[in-house]
Amino acid sequence: MRYISPLRYPGGKARLAPYIGHLMVRQRPRPRSYAEAFAGGAGAALRLLLDEEVDHIYINDLDPGVAALWRCIFHHTEDLAVMVESEEVSIDAWHRHSEIYRAPQGRADIELGFSTFFLNRCNRSGILRARPIGGLDQSGEWKIDARFNREALAQRIRNLGKYSARVSVSQKDARAFIKELEPNREDILLYVDPPYLVQGDRLYLDSLTESDHADLATILRETPLRWLLTYDADKRITEQLYKGFRCVEFSILHTAQIQRTGVEYAVFGNQLILPEVTGIIGEGNYRWMTSKRKKRTQESR
Repeated sequence: MRYISPLRYPGGKARLAPYIGHLMVRQRPRPRSYAEAFAGGAGAALRLLLDEEVDHIYINDLDPGVAALWRCIFHHTEDLAVMVESEEVSIDAWHRHSEIYRAPQGRADIELGFSTFFLNRCNRSGILRARPIGGLDQSGEWKIDARFNREALAQRIRNLGKYSARVSVSQKDARAFIKELEPNREDILLYVDPPYLVQGDRLYLDSLTESDHADLATILRETPLRWLLTYDADKRITEQLYKGFRCVEFSILHTAQIQRTGVEYAVFGNQLILPEVTGIIGEGNYRWMTSKRKKRTQESR
């Protein structure tokens, strides 16, 4: 199955799943669980789960709508699938769902979750705060329902619902989420994909301030968890926030607005045994920004 997640995310990290699976196999002891602190579309997590690379996944997202949607996918599967198959897709519906998403307080999960799903499928590039495909006047070449394939999307939701016992969904600040995982550090690989340092506030509702990015870096420096982090390619990553950590620059396909190949950084926690990167991460093009010989490399154990 080519597409697993029912969500669309610009710069989604499903393409990293093979590398993450390869990384997990090299760890000692091998982790059997996988966690995402900023799950979004959770493409890598779902791929690892369905490919039986892991026994359990932890999906966390602070965005109330995104968290509600994941709870619906795994705990109100059929109700959500039926709504996908039957609900109206129009500009009037878009205004209604946009209002629900922007005022989530007191909403039932199924109401908020479906509205989030609707906006993700009907907005440009899946960005929840963007305008609808085709514009509000629907004068564009593509219309609002261009990415709303009811039958296929409902099937994805039903397929994922079968795995509900192997998925934990949470709606926490990423920093608190990471701390709560620490007692199970021997069994978990943590992936952290925070909003970009640049333009992150435009793409995501739960964007981070400069102080938040610094706090996250402090927590990752101190945690005993084995972790991998990806960021936009910004010199603050290697010169300030994660100075001294192994970092590789890699190419990855982005689909926000215009499809293009972008450049990002992957930062590796010191607890990780690190296998080769080439041909696995992103599009296969990479270069080391720092020495990869840290406390534990692929030859250190």
